[in-house]
Amino acid sequence: MRAHHDFTKCSLLAACGAVLLVLSIPLAEAQTAPKADLEDVATTHPTDLTTAKLENTIGTRCALGDGVPQNYGLAAQWFDKAALHGYAKAEYNLGMQYYFGQGVSKDETKAAYWWEKAAAQGIAAAQYNLGNLYFLGQGVPQDYSKASLWWHKAAALGNTQATSNLATLARLHPEFQSVATEKKTVVTP
Repeated sequence: MRAHHDFTKCSLLAACGAVLLVLSIPLAEAQTAPKADLEDVATTHPTDLTTAKLENTIGTRCALGDGVPQNYGLAAQWFDKAALHGYAKAEYNLGMQYYFGQGVSKDETKAAYWWEKAAAQGIAAAQYNLGNLYFLGQGVPQDYSKASLWWHKAAALGNTQATSNLATLARLHPEFQSVATEKKTVVTP
């Protein structure tokens, strides 16, 4: 009976931790330090950056209804155009459209695809969201190591929620404790 009680207690703790993780901050509100220089890149050709920024701006205005009627479908089209230039902010925005099913069919696999492209270019919010997807197994296979990897990258760029998620992961899965609390050692000559 004792083993059953310990198993139930661990299961309950894991479920509560997952709920806390999911409810702590919605994906769209991930807090990051300003990193505009890192985010303003296009992977195709330097002249594409101006075009991609403009396309992303139009998409943002359509999504928010800023100066134009709100239209998520049109926003997704503009984000897609900019993302095809390799523009990281548009890749992140397109991932948001797919995750929430705004203007496109809800598709967590496509959200993960676009967030991974943006995350690889240093978009902290995409890294944070991608970590959440790996933690929960949404659109990708559940993988706590990959969740930890992406949250570490986001935390290094100033995403405070990623730091909190790393602590939660360490509490739920002690094997990640040393990873969450690991500190860099500075050697002086």
